[in-house]
Amino acid sequence: MKILVTGATGFIGGAVARKLLQQGHQVVAMSQTEDAFAKLRAAGMTPVIGDFANPATLAAPVTEVDAVVSLASIGQIEGTPESFAKDRDAVAVMIEAAGDAGKPFICTSGSAIFGVFTKGEASPTIFDEDHPVPLPASVFAPPMAETPQPLIDGFGGSMAPRAETEKAVLNAVGVRGIVIRPGLVYGEGRGYDLPNLIALTKTHGAAPHLGTGGVRQGYVHVDDLVEVYALALERAPAGTMLHGVTDEIALGDLAVAVSRLVGAKGRTESLSLMEMYTRGGGRGVSLSVNKRLASDKTRKVLNWTPSRYDILEDAEHGSYAV
Repeated sequence: MKILVTGATGFIGGAVARKLLQQGHQVVAMSQTEDAFAKLRAAGMTPVIGDFANPATLAAPVTEVDAVVSLASIGQIEGTPESFAKDRDAVAVMIEAAGDAGKPFICTSGSAIFGVFTKGEASPTIFDEDHPVPLPASVFAPPMAETPQPLIDGFGGSMAPRAETEKAVLNAVGVRGIVIRPGLVYGEGRGYDLPNLIALTKTHGAAPHLGTGGVRQGYVHVDDLVEVYALALERAPAGTMLHGVTDEIALGDLAVAVSRLVGAKGRTESLSLMEMYTRGGGRGVSLSVNKRLASDKTRKVLNWTPSRYDILEDAEHGSYAV
């Protein structure tokens, strides 16, 4: 197939694009700069101009392909309600441009849609693929968490348009709409939360964690995650929600591994939520929120069997140590 991949210059998008090329597909990769175009061509992809911040550029490329796999996200970068609304609007343009021929349309969301604040302990609920979103504030910020109101407003305001994006894809008429929510993605020495934790640890000489370090997040190795995308393209029915999550980890344990990685000898630092925010901004908040997702349905629908459970080993001795 001829497949449009948005976000192909990023960590996950690049890995997915390479997988699709290996499977014999033609990959059309959306980008904006000549430098990025050169890199995409060198990787065997066909570059095309497109920008989530300018939805008018998105329609034409969609009409020229057999399938869309979207991994671009302004919200993932900026983390604001306005940026997630831009994602929603961009995806809406692409869905409309896809027409009614039943093209596969895979959209990437994220595990933060089920983010739950605590004071550092694990939250009680593991959310499956069919749980309603967005979560109400009474669930994602229960009173005992004592979450500051500005953080509640910002988090809730960001997840509302993300949930709208998910629903638009799953309910779209004329395409085979599929949504994937990856967990904490690791591998190849890259990612989002894990490199951020490493950077904060290097800066302060100890790895930060919220409270007792009991906050839990689902994780997935990038190699296992790209299999979810490839299998979804092949097998997932229209309206399918998928969770790219292998297992869970306590972020206090991850902090110890990262501390050893950077030579801090396992030193960690217990911080409050506002201290995490002050130290890392949105990065600190992301490392303070429970993101607990089940993937039983995903494994059954796709016959997906992840094989990498080595996040601690990879963080301390593997790809991040290179």
